[in-house]
Amino acid sequence: MSDQGYPLEMRVARIVGAAGAGWDHGRVYTDPVTEKTREIDLFGYFDGPRQELSVHVVFECKHSRDKPWVLFGTDRPGLTPTGLARSTPATPLVKKALARTLRGRRMLSPVTDMTMFRAPDGITGFNLARAHTDNQDAAFHAVRGVSAAAEETARDIGSHGHAVLYLPVVVIDTPLIRCFLPAEEEDVQLEQVERGVLLTSSRPGSYTFIHVVTVEALPSFMSQVAVESANLRTLLEPQLKYIRDLPDK
Repeated sequence: MSDQGYPLEMRVARIVGAAGAGWDHGRVYTDPVTEKTREIDLFGYFDGPRQELSVHVVFECKHSRDKPWVLFGTDRPGLTPTGLARSTPATPLVKKALARTLRGRRMLSPVTDMTMFRAPDGITGFNLARAHTDNQDAAFHAVRGVSAAAEETARDIGSHGHAVLYLPVVVIDTPLIRCFLPAEEEDVQLEQVERGVLLTSSRPGSYTFIHVVTVEALPSFMSQVAVESANLRTLLEPQLKYIRDLPDK
């Protein structure tokens, strides 16, 4: 069993629970490409009271034994901080509330300054790969799977009128190396990091914001998400109420 991902999933579940979130295994979604039912590794949720905003975390857990992961990044991701926040999967209600809250802002705000929406050191990943192997299926399926799971779950739950933000997270149990070419320099920088973010696109003009976190750094990350979920609920609540109170058209 140590060669499989199940012990990592159980370890992640313990960390999620310690951060004060509910969690469960075995949730499913419909893959938009194959139209097959697929299972989500782990689902964590910070639910608000009544009909307020909830923040759910969708986990893809990748056990890779001794091979590190490499996150290729850039400081010119093509999206502003506001754009990064708005590329996080969410139900339509939350998308509208975020848009109203961020209206007129291109740079930092109380929302875009949150860990949930921010690229560490201003460097956004554009590709994730496993080192020392020509087979990148695991990396491809991790990114595509967690993105599709978050986006499709948001679409399904949104049809019922719920306000939920979904954070796609790939958790790894080997080192994460960031590969980055600084502006006006010739040499690529390689450095070990605990967390990174990745923008992926499933169709032209559409991006999904994904977190890549080592399991050692996950407790700190989840603690931040717990605090920021409550803060985000406070920031978006007035806009959610306004949108819900609009007369039906």
